[in-house]
Amino acid sequence: GADDTADFERVLTAFTTLGFSDFFQMEMFRIIASILHLGNINFKSNDRDGERTYVNSNDEHLHRFCELLGLEQNQLAFWLCHRKLVTLNETYIKSMTMRQASCSRDALAKHIYGQLFNWIVNQINKALRSSSKLHAFIGLLDIYGFETFERNSFEQFCINYANEKLQQQFNLHVFKLEQEEYL
Repeated sequence: GADDTADFERVLTAFTTLGFSDFFQMEMFRIIASILHLGNINFKSNDRDGERTYVNSNDEHLHRFCELLGLEQNQLAFWLCHRKLVTLNETYIKSMTMRQASCSRDALAKHIYGQLFNWIVNQINKALRSSSKLHAFIGLLDIYGFETFERNSFEQFCINYANEKLQQQFNLHVFKLEQEEYL
């Protein structure tokens, strides 16, 4: 019985209350949509062993990801399947296996999401910052940590990521308080 529409309206209201303009809200949702498309990009291989990976230029998710972020589709398709190795004297470009390309794609998605998450947290902190010296704060901690299911959804990934960030922030805060107590 969850009402996704009502929940989404509450999120929009909260963002507006915190001073997020309609423009920034749309930018956040654009980035989230791009992450979802990135995760759906399919890799193909030219050989039986899967050593030479490529992305079909007609891949709809590649097209949408690039369109949403203003990226050049051919360049992204190439660099999702290749890596650059730089030595002292030379630079090599090496094809990735399908597994390596998938891991690389997923790492990129996590990085983009992590940057967006950090930006949102910083914006919320700025909105809640007060000139008074009150030491009031709102704390939230899920001590159960990272959950692993047979098949993790993007939603579960987001929940796990947020939980890990909250746990890390909580630990830093508690240890800092402990250190200050001994100084």
